[in-house]
Parts: sequence; structure tokens; C-alpha cells
Amino acid sequence: MSDSQLGEPEVDWRRWTMDHAKLVRAFESAAFAADGDEETPLLAAGALIMAATQIIDELFQDIETLATDGGGSVADSEGAYFVLEDLPQRFAHQYNGRFARNFHVATVMVTGRLSAEQWMPPASVGEALALYLVIQRAQYLLMDHELFDREGVRELYLGFEDAAFEDIDHEWLYRADMDGFENDKEFAARFGSTDMRVQSWFQPTDDGPAHVHAFSIDLEAPKQA
Repeated sequence: MSDSQLGEPEVDWRRWTMDHAKLVRAFESAAFAADGDEETPLLAAGALIMAATQIIDELFQDIETLATDGGGSVADSEGAYFVLEDLPQRFAHQYNGRFARNFHVATVMVTGRLSAEQWMPPASVGEALALYLVIQRAQYLLMDHELFDREGVRELYLGFEDAAFEDIDHEWLYRADMDGFENDKEFAARFGSTDMRVQSWFQPTDDGPAHVHAFSIDLEAPKQA
């Protein structure tokens, strides 16, 4: 270790995390469990921004790995992935370069709305999964820097999740006991779930106020007469 490294002050992770909270404008502090503590909602909100920034940056690396590894998809690749490995792995054979770029755009879209004046829920399954991963990462960051323990950190985002998501259908994709439900039309009709097939993850789920990025919309080229 160099003399300059020895002389560098340690990062005040508590203060730095709280400083990021001002970038969350779409939610009031009441969305995060506080128990009367003024700092707790700031830590929870700030960790979301830090997690979102980290995941967006790591997705660039995942995209590069897919492009250079030669496997074609995460399932066929021997590369190490930072974010794509946290998606439901039974679909990993469909996580190719185009998918990764779509997921990157979806992540930017949904996390960007955290800084808007009014929240709009995820507009696609892909956006819902992206926000889900951001919440998970935020919890890990708070634990890694010893700002919360495992028991306390889960409570922080319960109110936020209720306000941020219109439903939790995206979590079914992680359940091994529901393998194949995305192709079951009777299940979808019974529970009113959206189309959960991977090829539909970046398509609009409804006519809500939020919209998916045009990058993810594939329009068929018109044929010349």
C-alpha cells in the first residue's frame, strides 16, 4: 500500500448514501420504513440511486462480455456476468446481446423515473425486473457497508414496493415450482397476468402513463409494392 493510500480518509458511506437521497423525487420519505428515525428513509432512498447507478454501469460490462465471449447467450457463455446472472436463470439461453441491450434501456428508463416529480410504475416486465434487482442490490449495499443488518434491511422497502409496483407477477419468474407458467394460457386467463414470455418482457404491459423506450419496439418493415 502506498503512502498516498495510507493518507486517504475512509469514505463515510452513511453520509454518502444519504446524500444520494435527494435524487429520489418521485417518493416521499414515508415510502420507506423509518420508525421516527430521520436518517433511515434517506439511507433507503439513497441506496436505490447508488444501486441503480452500479447496475447500469455493470450492464455495460455484461453487454461487452456477451459480445466478446462468443457464446451467443448467457447460458452458452463461460464469461462472468454481474447483472444478467441475477435474472431468472431458467431463461438464460435467451439472454443474448439484443436482450442485454433491451434490459439496459429498461433499467435506465425505470430508474430514471425515480428522479421525476411523479412516479410511473414499470411499463414492462423487463422494467419490473430491473427495479426488482435495484431493490435487491440496494439492500446488499446497506448490509455490505454495515448500515443495516439482514433483518432490518428487508423492512426498509416494503412500503416502497407496494407503491412502486402495480403487481408482483415478475417474482413468479424466479419460482422453480412455477416453471412453464408463462406459456400456460389458462393460468394467464385465471389470474389476469400479463404475457410473461421472455420475448414480451420489453413490450408495454398496459395503457398506463409510463411508456417503454422506442428502442425496444420492433416494427415490421413495410414491403414495397
